[in-house]
Amino acid sequence: MTAVRATAVLSLLWLLPLAAEDSPVRRIQKRFLAPCCWQQNVADHNSEAASQMRAEIVRMVAARKSEDQIVEYYVAQYGERILCEPRGAKFAVSILVPVVVLAAAAIWLVGYIRRQRAMPAFDADAAHPPAFPETDLD
Repeated sequence: MTAVRATAVLSLLWLLPLAAEDSPVRRIQKRFLAPCCWQQNVADHNSEAASQMRAEIVRMVAARKSEDQIVEYYVAQYGERILCEPRGAKFAVSILVPVVVLAAAAIWLVGYIRRQRAMPAFDADAAHPPAFPETDLD
């Protein structure tokens, strides 16, 4: 019986990191960029600034602050740049602009290919007649 309990405990300990990945604290930490380099989210970044932010977020969640309150705190402190995903219209623009540009490029490319196929083949002899016509000198 103790072997079964030990196996169950070890199984739960093995699954514990998976549960931590989906925790509300980690989800909130992933919403922010590390303010030291602005390239990686706070949850995954290994810097002193990111470590401090992770600890602050844990304290705020323990103090029963809502996710929106935590987001507003950091936006007030660092500005919108702290967010991994922009809010509101900025988010829509950041998604729509690349899609529109790619669609326009695809339309242009299809038109270009069709025009190239519709053009007659280039005849080098007809385009450049010889400088001296061939004549019989007999």
